[in-house]
Amino acid sequence: MKYFSIGCLTILFSLNTSAKALFVRVTFGNNPSREASIIWDQNSGKFLGLYLDTIQPNRNQYRNKFELSKKNTARGMKNCIVRLKDLKPNTRYYFVIKDTEGYGRVYYFSTVSDSPNERFSFISGGDSRDNRVVRQKANKLVAKLKPHAVLFNGDFTGIDIEKQWKEWFLDWDNSIDSDGRITPLIVTRGNHEHSNKILVALFDVPHKKVFYNSVIGGTLLNIVSLNSEIQKVGPQKFFLRNTLSKHSSFQWQIIQYHRPVRAHVASKKEMQTQYKNFVPLFEKHKNVRLCLENDSHTWKVTWPIVSSKEADADEGFKRDDLNGIIYAGEGTWGAPLRAADDKKSWTRDAEAINQFNWIFVSKEKIELRTIKYENESEVEVLTEQNRFQMPRNIQLYGPVNGTLVEIFPR
Repeated sequence: MKYFSIGCLTILFSLNTSAKALFVRVTFGNNPSREASIIWDQNSGKFLGLYLDTIQPNRNQYRNKFELSKKNTARGMKNCIVRLKDLKPNTRYYFVIKDTEGYGRVYYFSTVSDSPNERFSFISGGDSRDNRVVRQKANKLVAKLKPHAVLFNGDFTGIDIEKQWKEWFLDWDNSIDSDGRITPLIVTRGNHEHSNKILVALFDVPHKKVFYNSVIGGTLLNIVSLNSEIQKVGPQKFFLRNTLSKHSSFQWQIIQYHRPVRAHVASKKEMQTQYKNFVPLFEKHKNVRLCLENDSHTWKVTWPIVSSKEADADEGFKRDDLNGIIYAGEGTWGAPLRAADDKKSWTRDAEAINQFNWIFVSKEKIELRTIKYENESEVEVLTEQNRFQMPRNIQLYGPVNGTLVEIFPR
């Protein structure tokens, strides 16, 4: 393995032939302002270099060349990984992959700002298995809304086999804009991923047990990605305690994981191990105000709630608008819908719909909206300059208590 720092190597080439890099994606780990991983399937040919620049290439001139950081053959693909470090915050990076069959398409992604005074846009959801037509619509809307990143909370495929993963990546290509813009992913593991290793191999997750944190906007936001498929005690609980304490002075900490603590589908079991080991740590830190959950194949948003053993508590929680945490999601990115037949006294709204959450984060507040994406062909295309604008024909969902959930600092 060789690692090349950002340098000044100029590469001149033509696009007379085409590289065989498929399923190109970008992922963020611990430091999305300065690091990213570019991953693809080298379908044929031999990899010769990844070329990178911070300006729109002029006749395909690139100043920086990178060799592979790692490769693997998970799920029948020749997965190639280039880890980029020492990047500039809030900067667009163009790149192209060269192999023995030619040069590929020009793509680009952007690192996030390291300033706490900036505003950030995220799309959050999960459970994309089974219904390809539905998830393709969701992916196409990602391209239109231009979020800084997608927080994808597990259950990518139904049974974690080669065919399904290749279909998933083919469908994910719909999230790439026509000009080559790629939205980076921050991923967690679901119960339909058979091992931690597959998330590491396919998305270069920065921890082998798939729990980690991502710092956004300097001291603005710490995103904590947990693994609901492994033990909640031991190393993971130790990590959670440490990262929440280390970032307790941040404006916000948002938690994402797959299985909901209290599912809104009656057939799903309650996650007592998470209630016992995770929730008390969440509630210890006043800057934890939002948890993103999936797994149930329905949709819910709660009122702010805290754990409680009092007589008026419902399934171990009660509403507390001042000190509570909002739990949102439950995963409908293409998985078969289930009825929201287990609502609680502290449920704000819940229903079986195809949706994802669109989240804006700033110093002043967190804004959460639920998006019904099945009319994506009618939705206006945004730009990176107007990404916080509500596009024409967007379907915001909030049947009883409004389409906007606002969360303010405590």
